[in-house]
Amino acid sequence: MALLVALALPVYLFAVARFARLARRNALQFLLSCVVMLLLWIVLALVWPLARPRGVEETLVCLMILGGATLFYLEVWALLSRGYTLGVLLTLLKADRPLAGEDIARLYKGGEGITWIMRHRLSGLIGAGLIARQGEAIALTRPRGLAIARSYGLSIVALGLGRTG
Repeated sequence: MALLVALALPVYLFAVARFARLARRNALQFLLSCVVMLLLWIVLALVWPLARPRGVEETLVCLMILGGATLFYLEVWALLSRGYTLGVLLTLLKADRPLAGEDIARLYKGGEGITWIMRHRLSGLIGAGLIARQGEAIALTRPRGLAIARSYGLSIVALGLGRTG
């Protein structure tokens, strides 16, 4: 039952994304979809005897299935919702003609332009409390932003990832 409930996560996300109050709040939509998935599994396990796990081990396996599905769909969702490179394909599709690089940059993200990426990334970092505006400048917050930046830098070196961006 956990597998069936987990496979339907895109359906829950589709339904949750239709709520007007959640428009343009993709992360919250995904989180609520995962909560719906977990609650549905719990309700089915309580109400339907055939869906009820038989012991702690089976319950843990079911939770691992739900967690694994969540991670899989999170990767797919992240690619679709934050797939900046794939967004170029949509820009070209909507234009229905070849575009010069400058035109792609101008028409990107429904006309918001390529600077939308930087605004979007900065707003996410500000929302997470990792950076803060200081007039026209942007700075790492201390200690949180500084600690995350240092950890990220060390991870890049430790994993031999070279250039990132």
